[in-house]
Amino acid sequence: MSGFGPLSSLSSAPRGGEFPSRAAAKRSACARATDSATTTTTSSSLSSSSKKRHADEDIKDEARRHGLLSSPTAFSAKYVPFSPGKISNEEYSLDEVIYRSKTGALLDVQHDMEALKKFDGAYWRSLFDSRVGKTTWPFGSGVWSKKEWVLPEIDDDDIVSVFEGNSNLFWAERFGKQVLNMTDLWVKHCGISHTGSFKDLGMTVLVSQVNRLRRLGKPLLGVGCASTGDTSAALSAYCAAAGIPAIVFLPANKISIAQLVQPIANGALVLSMDTDFDGCMRLIREVTAELPIYLANSLNSLRLEGQKTAAIEICQQFDWEVPDWVIVPGGNLGNIYAFYKGFYMCKELGLIHKMPRLVCAQAANANPLYKAYTDGWENFKPVKALPTFASAIQIGDPVSIDRAIYALQNCNGIVEEATEEEIMDICAQADRSGMFTCPHTGVALTALQKLRDRGVIGPNDRTVVVSTAHGLKFTQSKVQYHSSELADISSRFANPPVQVADNFGAVMDVLRQKLSLT
Repeated sequence: MSGFGPLSSLSSAPRGGEFPSRAAAKRSACARATDSATTTTTSSSLSSSSKKRHADEDIKDEARRHGLLSSPTAFSAKYVPFSPGKISNEEYSLDEVIYRSKTGALLDVQHDMEALKKFDGAYWRSLFDSRVGKTTWPFGSGVWSKKEWVLPEIDDDDIVSVFEGNSNLFWAERFGKQVLNMTDLWVKHCGISHTGSFKDLGMTVLVSQVNRLRRLGKPLLGVGCASTGDTSAALSAYCAAAGIPAIVFLPANKISIAQLVQPIANGALVLSMDTDFDGCMRLIREVTAELPIYLANSLNSLRLEGQKTAAIEICQQFDWEVPDWVIVPGGNLGNIYAFYKGFYMCKELGLIHKMPRLVCAQAANANPLYKAYTDGWENFKPVKALPTFASAIQIGDPVSIDRAIYALQNCNGIVEEATEEEIMDICAQADRSGMFTCPHTGVALTALQKLRDRGVIGPNDRTVVVSTAHGLKFTQSKVQYHSSELADISSRFANPPVQVADNFGAVMDVLRQKLSLT
């Protein structure tokens, strides 16, 4: 797969001069891994005398005392226009406040791949694996454990992290076998996170960079976003952790109470607006063009640098084996590109040997990418997104459409859709197997079911469904489903509570009936 567009033709020289020979480079790399990344040996050697943190230290101070914070790096990254197949000399420092190129194209974070390639796949696998499960700042985070591939030049003291990532990869054994006749189905629980969604992965990167910019004296008053719920929760939490003001534009009466209360609780300035997400997005872009407020939506490519680490993590959790399929819910469409980018970097740098096939799953009520896919990618037209239980992907004019199409075309990807009834039915089936799915995960599971029914995905194909949010954020729709209160939905798998009198005989009658006792 040649010509990655923004990631191809990388010729930036590493900072600090030329690299030594490959053998010397590997020796230097191993030394850096020991000194600033791998804490297992260091921690054990400190166990008898100085392992305990001093009374006046925090974990950053402790890491600094033991020489575990990152030293100056030869790796670098910059903004370039997202323009696959086109040559451009336009580039920007990550320390600039900029979101689009001179021509209006999206920007991409381009890493110095030649510098990264000085170290082979075995080195990177060993380095990343050495950081898992530690509490050393900042590598206890699943995102920052891949710091060299994310924001290599940021000072560790500027990082804002709650040790996000490292999320569960769950073998969906019963659901896979009984519902889909599959033996190797997995669910990547990105929603088991600090604020209950995958948005934490990107927000730690974006807010960390804002923290750096403010320390550099950039006149940024705060960070703002338009949101259908999860982005605002992540932004508000990370800004609160850093002491940075957060401004949130939300569509009124279109998100769940659980999603609304998060930014309020974290102290954000919440503007509830009489419009949909696309309207909120238009307004926040106008505001950030006039005021020194940093834009936090996925238009900002920094977010994708954190989100791509979920793909790297999947490879890591399979002992660096690649799944056959990865299915990702899609709304604003940055995440499908982020997964592609993560897998692509792993392949280019020798950690894995192939790319998985990606599937982007959309709600039928907000399906512009699906329509473009079924039209052979010939035309893309925004749609008026209709209400959907998968409210976080109720987006009719996605910002990252070009990124998504590029990613899918380059991995032989597929786009599928899910109706509202299909979403709720499959969520109910998944929940009966021990999961507790959000509607967006239901969109992805429906796409999987359709591809299984058509024989596109085989019964033994290793398949990962990306769960993007926690089901506890969407309890109201579950209550209505199991109470058969949803209009135009039959609730075939409803499991309502049984009303029983305060009487032993009545209880026994119900148990005999429900448990098929004689």
